[in-house]
Amino acid sequence: MKYFQPQSVEEALEIAHTSEATFLAGGTDLVLHMRTGKVQPLGLIDLGKILVLREIKEIEGSLEIGSMATFAELGKSELVFQKAHALWQACQTMGSPQIRNQATLGGNLGNCSPAADGLPALLALGAEVCLNTKAGNEIIPLESLLSRTPLLEQGTLIRGFRIPVNGRKSGFAKLGRRKALAIARLSVAVSVEMNGSRTHNVRVALGAVGRRAFLSEALGQELSGQELNNELLEKGVLEVQRIVREALGTRASAPYKRVAVAGVFREALTAIIPEGGE
Repeated sequence: MKYFQPQSVEEALEIAHTSEATFLAGGTDLVLHMRTGKVQPLGLIDLGKILVLREIKEIEGSLEIGSMATFAELGKSELVFQKAHALWQACQTMGSPQIRNQATLGGNLGNCSPAADGLPALLALGAEVCLNTKAGNEIIPLESLLSRTPLLEQGTLIRGFRIPVNGRKSGFAKLGRRKALAIARLSVAVSVEMNGSRTHNVRVALGAVGRRAFLSEALGQELSGQELNNELLEKGVLEVQRIVREALGTRASAPYKRVAVAGVFREALTAIIPEGGE
């Protein structure tokens, strides 16, 4: 197998164009898939030396996160804590410390597991994805990208993510078999803009419910334009249970997840509700 270690995005794209090799981010998923024979790439393009892909910065009203930023780096970032709190929360419970030190946000999207921790938070926060190819560049809403099959064409590099900085309050919670090392069996991310004391443009995303994480526009609309309090929370619980029931149908996990999502949704939203909200 051929191994490449480019020093720039342009060099990485040129190699991908001429070699049909696969981009290597953190490798926490890809290496496992290679060991089991699930994937057999012709070569690997290690993106670890491209420093611009590790940047976390705020520019002109957006939080920009490079695809090679690790979950550990994101979880220690004051910018992420302040501007994208749901993503910061997701980073605290993603795998073990060793995995967080290695796993990247771009790799989380590239592998696109149903249980990917970063994706519900990014969806709730209204993130866009910056894609680079030899033919040109594209910026696309994450929810639109997740509707594509295949997710990415050969030679497409995930350059990073752009999250609008608009004062959104956000929260994330997940359910796993073990608190620290668990793969999410169910996750919920919520973000809310406020118009006075009322909610505006609520976004709710779920993970480990379908083939990919998804944004529930119906639930967001149902929770928008109302007082942000515990009454709204309980209304949301009923709606999110209905959505999980419809998404899972007759799957074996459906009865359990339909009940469990109530607690996960409450945890994600409770941190946003003002103290004393009734």
